[in-house]
Amino acid sequence: MNRLIRSLPARLSLLSFGIFFFLSLLSRLALLMAARHDVSWNLSLIGAFGWGLFFDVAAGIFATIPWVLLGVILPVRFLKSLPGRILILSLITFFAGLLIFICISEWFFWDEFGARFNFIAVDYLIWTQEVMGNIRESYPMVPIFGGIVLAAAALAWVVQRIGLLEWVSSGTTCWVDRIGTVVAGFALVAASWFGVNQGMLPNFANQFNLEIAKNGCWSFFAAFKQMEIDYTKWYAVLPGNDSLNQAKHLLVTPNEVAASNEAEDLRRTIATQGEEHQYNVILVCMESYSGDYMTYAGDKDGLSPNLDRLATESLFFDNLFATGTRTVRGMEALTLNLPPTPGQAIIYRPEGTNLKTTFTPFLDRGYDCGFFYGGDGRFDFMNRYFSTAGCRIMDVMAWEKSDTTFKTSWGACDEDLFNKTISEADKTYAAGKPFHYFCMTTSNHRPFDFPEGRVDRKNHSRKGAVKYADWAIGDLIAKSSAKPWFKNTLFVIVADHCSGSAGKTELDVTKFHIPAMVYAPGLVPAKKVSSLCSQIDLMPTVFGILNWKHDTLGYGHDLLAAAAPPQRAFVSNYQKIALLRQDGLAILKPKQTHSLYDYNFKSDVLTPMAEGKGETFLQDTIAYYQSASWLFKSGKLKRTETPKTDSK
Repeated sequence: MNRLIRSLPARLSLLSFGIFFFLSLLSRLALLMAARHDVSWNLSLIGAFGWGLFFDVAAGIFATIPWVLLGVILPVRFLKSLPGRILILSLITFFAGLLIFICISEWFFWDEFGARFNFIAVDYLIWTQEVMGNIRESYPMVPIFGGIVLAAAALAWVVQRIGLLEWVSSGTTCWVDRIGTVVAGFALVAASWFGVNQGMLPNFANQFNLEIAKNGCWSFFAAFKQMEIDYTKWYAVLPGNDSLNQAKHLLVTPNEVAASNEAEDLRRTIATQGEEHQYNVILVCMESYSGDYMTYAGDKDGLSPNLDRLATESLFFDNLFATGTRTVRGMEALTLNLPPTPGQAIIYRPEGTNLKTTFTPFLDRGYDCGFFYGGDGRFDFMNRYFSTAGCRIMDVMAWEKSDTTFKTSWGACDEDLFNKTISEADKTYAAGKPFHYFCMTTSNHRPFDFPEGRVDRKNHSRKGAVKYADWAIGDLIAKSSAKPWFKNTLFVIVADHCSGSAGKTELDVTKFHIPAMVYAPGLVPAKKVSSLCSQIDLMPTVFGILNWKHDTLGYGHDLLAAAAPPQRAFVSNYQKIALLRQDGLAILKPKQTHSLYDYNFKSDVLTPMAEGKGETFLQDTIAYYQSASWLFKSGKLKRTETPKTDSK
């Protein structure tokens, strides 16, 4: 061992490991300061740092491999020469700069999401056009990069000053030692690869402590590996067809009857009486619009005057919860009406095409269906999903140049989006066709930029963007009200998810509370619905208003049905999937584990359930999620089904 450590490749790897370890520790301390009001300052924080150092070591082992190979590949004399030492010093500067860049990126990511790198960071790496533009518009990149270069150069100078470069250059260079270092290095990598995973982390009561325990680089690659999670492999299951039978029992209501008695047929027939209505439907999915931006959920800054007014004139749902924390998850809930399966949203997955969606009944009745988006709809595979669902794609790439008056890296401003929607509605109405349009907004997203003179808030501020998004809704309604099709149109307004999802508990339920309403004066009476409900219930309620008879594979319910549907909501954060009911919260987690809590809706406090209390609750939760996962995996959601028999 001593002989190996004396080798030049080993010393290069030890130097790089030291730099990696030092900057990882520094990053953890910085994030701790950022989360100082959220973490639990108790013994668990010591445990978090202990686990953090463990993952820093595991990740640092991978970071040393290029240096080991450098020490082996480059000629020995060159490495010991002055040019060789300059090369090593330059590479150290680059290596340190890269790590400092990652640390700073983690800081900003934490500021936005309250977590280490995860699925979102992976998405951001893939969709570089929008993300890089967003970063340039949101942060002072020249000073940041200048600071990174100076900090990296300073660290390299310290390495040179204290003699570490001289120590590295004096390492032995015989081939036996060099090869031995390579073998030892790859053995450590193999041990880390197969022996270390984030599932080893204990279940910290405070989720901020859990995030502190991670290493950012390790978390990033762990998320990259786990874009999709096999439900039956990682989560609690019911045997045989039990999950399907129980799901059928849970889903059936007096006006939503099972289409057949077969366990593998989860279709329900929505029974109606009387004449169907051919109303137009414009669904506005609002980016990151938390419930607490409106007065009903606590806003005192007057951020949403238009939505607050519309809420009193609409069918308004004040106890509705989003299914997830990403736009594609909200889109999935609104168009598939399914609980959130673990991993990435179905829209994102390669198999998430040509599915039976909420557009299907509209298409069957001759409606013009369209997906309207002020950005590039290729982002998150939205165009692929909506086009194969039967929608015209009306993202910014399909617009005329004159349609865009103001844009950021994410796309055209909300008023441009709504003006384009109104223009297309005019054309469709003139052609004598009804329409259903899905509009996805962008303005309430970093860099929070919007046209001047619209609201009394500053640009590049979250509250300013929130108020502008509200202003644009008011403008949409005002302009639409002058159109001949307005009196026959339902405006469905709902958020995709909240503005933030981080919380101290395993799943902070308050971070999923979003506004939703159906505005249609003369068609839908104003009413407040306060029953606990889910994002997946919104479109089934719209179908109830339309009085349409149809078959559905969705798990949502008509909240206005004569026989009141069960009160429940589904929430998730990729790996943790949960069922919220009046009697508590059941969370399913990887490795077949779960948590059961009593939930106080008034105080937002979770308390572990007494032993044996929630067995039926747990079984119901498993049935919902296991059957929903099977429904997608089996191909039953395809517009052309490919039947399969494995119901697990």
